[in-house]
Amino acid sequence: MMTTDSAPQPALAITGMGAVTPYGDGVDTLWRALLRGDSAISAMDLFDLGGIACTCAGVIRNYLPPPGFTHGARASAFAAGACREALAHAGLLDDPAALAATALITASNFADIDAGEPALTPAGHAGHQSAAGLHCAHAAPADALAETFGLGGLRIALSLSCASGAAAAATAANLIAAGRAQRVLIVGYDALSRFAWSGLCSLRTMTKDAVRPFDAARSGTIFTEGAAALVIEQAELCTARGAQPLAWLCGWATGNNGHHMTAPAPRGAGSTAVMRAALTCAGLTPDAVDHINAHGTGTKPNDSTETQAIEDLFGPRAAAIPVTSVKGLLGHMLGAAGAVELIVSALSLKHGLIPPTGNRDTPDPECALDIVTAPRALPLECVLSNSAGFGGCNAAAVLTRQRPAPHPPARSPQPPSVLITGLGVVSALGLDAEETASACAEGEPALFPLTCVALPDRADTPLVGEVPDVDLAACGVAPKAYLDRASQLFLAACGMAFRQAGVTADTLAGMQAGIMAGTAWGCPATAETFFADYILKGPRLVKPFLFPHAYANTAVSLASMEWALKGPHENVVTRATASGIALVEAFDQLRAVRAPLIAVCGADALSAVALNARHAAGDPAPMGEAAAVLVLEREDAAGARGARPLGRLLGCGLAPTPENALQTALSQAGVPRDALRAAYVNAAARDAAEAGLPGTPVIEPERLCGDVQGATSALHLALALLAPDEGPALILTVEPDTCVALVVERA
Repeated sequence: MMTTDSAPQPALAITGMGAVTPYGDGVDTLWRALLRGDSAISAMDLFDLGGIACTCAGVIRNYLPPPGFTHGARASAFAAGACREALAHAGLLDDPAALAATALITASNFADIDAGEPALTPAGHAGHQSAAGLHCAHAAPADALAETFGLGGLRIALSLSCASGAAAAATAANLIAAGRAQRVLIVGYDALSRFAWSGLCSLRTMTKDAVRPFDAARSGTIFTEGAAALVIEQAELCTARGAQPLAWLCGWATGNNGHHMTAPAPRGAGSTAVMRAALTCAGLTPDAVDHINAHGTGTKPNDSTETQAIEDLFGPRAAAIPVTSVKGLLGHMLGAAGAVELIVSALSLKHGLIPPTGNRDTPDPECALDIVTAPRALPLECVLSNSAGFGGCNAAAVLTRQRPAPHPPARSPQPPSVLITGLGVVSALGLDAEETASACAEGEPALFPLTCVALPDRADTPLVGEVPDVDLAACGVAPKAYLDRASQLFLAACGMAFRQAGVTADTLAGMQAGIMAGTAWGCPATAETFFADYILKGPRLVKPFLFPHAYANTAVSLASMEWALKGPHENVVTRATASGIALVEAFDQLRAVRAPLIAVCGADALSAVALNARHAAGDPAPMGEAAAVLVLEREDAAGARGARPLGRLLGCGLAPTPENALQTALSQAGVPRDALRAAYVNAAARDAAEAGLPGTPVIEPERLCGDVQGATSALHLALALLAPDEGPALILTVEPDTCVALVVERA
């Protein structure tokens, strides 16, 4: 639910596409199969189903990854195949210099969980292997893909359930629009694993028959594995290298329902909002849309509410717009769904041809739309693609056949200032911001032997930065039936930050505020608990309520529901830079007037999976856990409600090298290097900070509270605001090929 008066965005060219699906390798194979009406669904024979009633799926058998890709997991192997085709299609595969300047965004529900299952298997049971936790991190496939193809640009991993692929396109577009990248390769991918299959089946959203989008007899969806990739680049870059645009990405948006973990919002309100926001971003009205590529899962509630969303956006014209859902034939590709639907939308524009919605035999009065049931030739100029996912995640994109004409911005070209009006912190140093800041100033480490997690495979007990139990009620969080440790920390910090900012759920709902998160691990403790039931009791006796809490985007979705945060939405799942990337994205979207307020949270909790993965990687540095939330607000919005700012975010840098990130942030902030009062860094950034900022005090909080992983940048920003010293401070967080620099000043 983003504001509709944002500045129009530049047009971006889609220059390459790639797909790996059960139809076989390649976009052309996918397109021809859809036009023929072929089904991608077959018997689910990847593993023993253990009596699960759902026995069909979109399965890829005997897949061979492209040469040079040796990561070993099926999911990222699919991603590698799709990326290779997209890069070749764009004319980049044999251009090392261009590849070195290309950024990468991966998007997935489960990443390489198929290879990580041994780490989730209870100790003492066959197949248990604690070191396999390395595969449970979403950042690992991104690293492998970048190394395989020589991609030297930014490297970002996202996870927003089944909206992930479309959200990756939106994030890529935002990076390019903000001048932080020129070309981005995005890939949505997922594989069917025992973990994913048993969980998805437990939610009773799957059919035993066929996916029938918008059909009166629809009874559920069927899940499919695979990957879809697109190259998105600046129009000027495309022209300069003589590339041929396949379509133009003109508008994009993300959001959240703020309603329920698995059920759609009434009348699909979140989908209406995100589609409207994407059109506003494109500078278009609903009348411009010639065709809708719908989410269309084939479940009773989803198709009905998506129909209502379309009706509410398009009014009387809704029934006349051709609508298709590829899921009737292809199945639901999970994290790849939004990306593959963008590919199909681009092909529809290129060929003037809409593929059919498979198995739509009996019209449903609740879905009174023009559902395309046979290939339909039409002159198409503008296609709207809609995506959604568990946790209330929504994303939409507008594609056009022709490059859109330039149009003037709706507002002053001078971007608004970004204030920080609230913060909340829980860490090993303290259960609130003041305790944490005071302990940091004293310099006494809070690293003690681990007590909150059992590590039966290890003889030693590692030192960690462990957070004492939090009092959620004291933080203003309503009681919950179930919360794992990561979600508890996340919600506690959110409650403190919103209280300090002086906003309630009603206030935030009225503002159409958003939330963005950064986490390295998500909720692995719940994943362990869920999969232990699978191993010990069998797939039919897993706990359905646990599975939605095992996603990487669980905590940010719970916060969206708790505080009605329905605006711009993102969940970054890289390592130390995760919350820093989210902060940069929020900063850019506020300056682009896409929302008045965006909360940013970095959170990670200690877990056996994460601790064992770190041990297997040979990293001896102590781990920690923490959550830190910053409420970012446009200055005009904060002033209108009389908010008292804590500080001002002056500039942000996001670049492959520390020096470039540092220079960008300082330049945007208008702050000379010698004016900085301190630099807050992670261990990997210390050398760069000392070399680039001689004479500036360098503070490394992880020496006191451990490496807090995805919470790092957000925690450091909070500490910089809480320090008593005057003048601007720098936050510098570094990991391979992705470095974040933030310049902040106290109010």
